Amino acid sequence: MIDLYGMCSPNVTKVTIMLEELGLPYRTHHVNVATGEQFAPDFLRLNPNNKVPVIVDGEGPDGRPFTVFESGAILLYLAAKTGRLLPAAPAARSVVEQWLMVQIASIGPMFGQYSHFCRFAPPGNDYGRDRYASETKRLFKVLEARLAAAPFLGGADYSIADVATFPWIRTARAFFPWLQSDDVPVRYPALERWLTEIGARPAVQRSLEVEQHFVALDLESFGKADAEAVDRFCGRGRFAQP
Repeated sequence: MIDLYGMCSPNVTKVTIMLEELGLPYRTHHVNVATGEQFAPDFLRLNPNNKVPVIVDGEGPDGRPFTVFESGAILLYLAAKTGRLLPAAPAARSVVEQWLMVQIASIGPMFGQYSHFCRFAPPGNDYGRDRYASETKRLFKVLEARLAAAPFLGGADYSIADVATFPWIRTARAFFPWLQSDDVPVRYPALERWLTEIGARPAVQRSLEVEQHFVALDLESFGKADAEAVDRFCGRGRFAQP
């Protein structure tokens, strides 16, 4: 059994997609970031970087429990554990890993910062919002070009690169202001094709049900959060690092 610690986040959803695709048994544990559970000593023993997701594989290497944090590392660990969704051939494997790194190094951070400046930044932060809006647009163009040339990010086959990237694109399409116009499918036809195809996969559908479970819990907890809780979550105010 695998224990998954998470909340509503694209980084958590990509792990649930992976677990569902692989058919691995798991149970979820909600981490209430609104109340600061990610900073609790018990959680920091799982992830000293105080972030979700984290998994604890009860049947890890040598049959012993094993903890993995960082969503990209979790996908690589699960792919190695099962021998699935990551090619064995060195060249094909490298292509998948390259596109996985695009999500980890660019899509996640840039989309996350754009979301932060749209949702949490006080007035007067137009530069930050515009900067990250521009980066999200650039990355959409990069993905569109890739998916116009190949069915999936890693090439001919569905892989952990797609698993990692899908939740971020799905979230962006739902919430980013510049992606709300009716001409988006026309501007990004290959990306829309890919998004629709992956979204229809049974394992992905099951994962999105888990995501809704986390959404309900997060809405409840953030609905009760005061200004200090939001500052702690954002790492600002008195919670900013000295």
